[in-house]
Amino acid sequence: MELVFSGYRISQSYGWKPFGSGLQFHQGIDLVKSHKSPVHAFTEGTVLYAGMGKTGTGLGNYGNVVFVKDKNGRGQLYAHLDSVAVKAGASIKKGQVIGYQGMTGQVTGSHLHYEVRKKTAPSYGWESDQVHSTLEPTAYLQNFYPQPAPATFTKYIVKAGDTLSQIANHYHTTVNILKAENNISNENLIRVGQVLRIPNAGNPVYYTVKSGDNLTEIAKNYYTTVNKLVSMNDIKNINLLQVGQKLRVK
Repeated sequence: MELVFSGYRISQSYGWKPFGSGLQFHQGIDLVKSHKSPVHAFTEGTVLYAGMGKTGTGLGNYGNVVFVKDKNGRGQLYAHLDSVAVKAGASIKKGQVIGYQGMTGQVTGSHLHYEVRKKTAPSYGWESDQVHSTLEPTAYLQNFYPQPAPATFTKYIVKAGDTLSQIANHYHTTVNILKAENNISNENLIRVGQVLRIPNAGNPVYYTVKSGDNLTEIAKNYYTTVNKLVSMNDIKNINLLQVGQKLRVK
């Protein structure tokens, strides 16, 4: 699994914590780098609110915040910021600087409080039942993007009379996929005894293009490269994807 909070020290985790003579639920995770260090977005999304959280809105006592609605409709809250670097309505990318670590609001020291709310409205997803209205942040981010499937390969030894087209048909794949996987520049130049790797033989993975998609993002999400996607799908222009287009990604 990806180390989603790499570079941070976790000062308080999510869940029930001792408090006084009882327990108190901590609905997020507290992360520390250094005061006023840049805070980078953990995922892409749309900023619904940026600025000082107001009492009664679901953001009170959180100081300067950035509240982001992600692709799953969840609300990601970055709180106690020294200052914000984005505005409401902005579309942000993973890794973009959205603010700076601080100690605004109800805090005892400089840190980033990060929480994931199941909803974004009303009250920016805040509910008094925080146990059931929030999600454990580490697991949520680890599963936010598609995980790479275990690579499966079949080895094939080229025999006299074989062609790449025949081999591709036999394994329900394509010539372009075989060329990309085996670094073959000329499909007519394979030799007897050559060992070919046949990826995901008989078990291809496809992705349907959505509005706003680009090959770079698709390649990153499926742990492959743009060049492999171009080769596997015989793409002539990487900037001309069609919504609804089916791409082979594995």
